Amino acid sequence: MKKEEQTEAKVKLPPIPITVIAGFLGAGKTTLLHYILTAEHGRRIGVLVNDFGSINVDAELVTDVSDEMISLANGCICCTIRMDLIQAVLEMANNKDRPEHIVIESSGVADPAGIVKSFMDPEIWGTVQLDSVISLVDADQSLDLPDNEKRLARAQVVGGDIILLNKVDLVNAEKLAQVHEWIKSIKPGAQVFETTQARLPMKILLGTGLTDPKRFEAKREPEVGVHVHEVSEGHDHDHDHDNHAHGLLFDTWTYYSEEPLHMAYFQELLYNLPSTVFRAKGFVYSMQEPQTRMVVQVVGRRATITATRAWGDDKPQTRMVFISELGTVNYPLLKKVLDRCRVQVEV
Repeated sequence: MKKEEQTEAKVKLPPIPITVIAGFLGAGKTTLLHYILTAEHGRRIGVLVNDFGSINVDAELVTDVSDEMISLANGCICCTIRMDLIQAVLEMANNKDRPEHIVIESSGVADPAGIVKSFMDPEIWGTVQLDSVISLVDADQSLDLPDNEKRLARAQVVGGDIILLNKVDLVNAEKLAQVHEWIKSIKPGAQVFETTQARLPMKILLGTGLTDPKRFEAKREPEVGVHVHEVSEGHDHDHDHDNHAHGLLFDTWTYYSEEPLHMAYFQELLYNLPSTVFRAKGFVYSMQEPQTRMVVQVVGRRATITATRAWGDDKPQTRMVFISELGTVNYPLLKKVLDRCRVQVEV
């Protein structure tokens, strides 16, 4: 090879390892992502967040990443997100500030088998390589899910190389043992780590090389297809999700208010949401603390409101996403009740 050709030849870089974070709604995926981003591991992390709804709340909460983060919103994991995901990963890998590790936080209603299959194309193996799938299980809520949603939670356990049994501080020893038995019945021999706030040493979370894509090829149960319907907005597709024999259907609805909310009324509403609301999350403009952005997290029957930071240059407003079983929540009525929490502000 001539000297000029040697100069122009590109240095072959090793493939970037990818870690997928999976788990049902509210299991602690974003908490784990925050932990990875702020831990002292010496890696430059690229992040991909797959959320749905017109407010990408999880992406907004990832405050430690800017240019490296690509947010994939309003995508159905069963039909549109895979191609976008591969494209986003390859764009990140070819960026001049190439990350040393990529973390994908999947949607709470995604079967990780679908994401793994996205990376089984040999053409991309030289650029990126799947490292592991970390599946989180909510110790407090997982056994109480309805049958259909529990089927998806089971698929998320099956798809995990590492299982984080999270929020163990919220349950007693008896229930913790029951959840362990449930996981064992789904995936005998699985690596299960009990965690609080998804804390686990980085050497366990990153750089494990555990994923064997071939195990998904041999998976006997069909992948759990999921369709998320945006309430009151059009959602056109080339195929009929209702005909998916193994599909799960969810509604997602977004609430906005530029007027502050009376927090006592708002909290009362949160604790009386229909039981089919699996998840609610967002930011609240509070009458009691108008200068502070409040972060709201609702998982099943548990709701938390946390003061985070001043609004700063951001316009104060309430922005909430609600996720529920399809057709089970009267969202126009919920909007009326939420509107009653508003405090009229004189201009």
